[in-house]
Amino acid sequence: MTFASGIRSILRQDPEVIMVGEIRDLETAEIAIKSALTGHLVLTTLHTNDASGAIIRLVDMGVEPFLVASAIQGVLAQRLVRSICKHCVKEYQPDPKLVEAIAGAQNGNGKKEFIGGEGCDRCKGTGYKGRHGIYELFTMDDNLRQMVIDRKSGTAISAAAKKAGMRSMIMDGLQKVEEGTTTIEEVFRVTQV
Repeated sequence: MTFASGIRSILRQDPEVIMVGEIRDLETAEIAIKSALTGHLVLTTLHTNDASGAIIRLVDMGVEPFLVASAIQGVLAQRLVRSICKHCVKEYQPDPKLVEAIAGAQNGNGKKEFIGGEGCDRCKGTGYKGRHGIYELFTMDDNLRQMVIDRKSGTAISAAAKKAGMRSMIMDGLQKVEEGTTTIEEVFRVTQV
């Protein structure tokens, strides 16, 4: 019994929704893509650096670009960031280079006041307690489909998605910094590849 043969057995039952734990090889990818093309809702995971990287990863595995372009509706990328400890919050000044980076990323609308955890018994001196996600949602449109079929680079696909309105993971993280739920250092730690 292999992973792929297990998926085939499940497909014989004609489910409406299929959850594939992770796509690691071409055979599993092809089964998932063909299932999506025949009307099943396929939910799966794939390890990539960002949402648009999932497209490139599937093509690199050997799935034909026209199949990837036809089957994928959206890709959600996520990273976990540590939350600021609510018990030892204080205002602080982060590294000026990070402040400059955040201002550039937000077209000059960077935050002037930053908060972080000082460190206490409840957070074991780290300044962080708990975690939450930052996200990037890539949704396929006709222009992006054509770029996939034309085998454009991941960078070009990502840039076109951002131009079409996709908010990057770093932008979502910076919004969490603005809201005071995490620190700028934490966002850059998890988003810099």
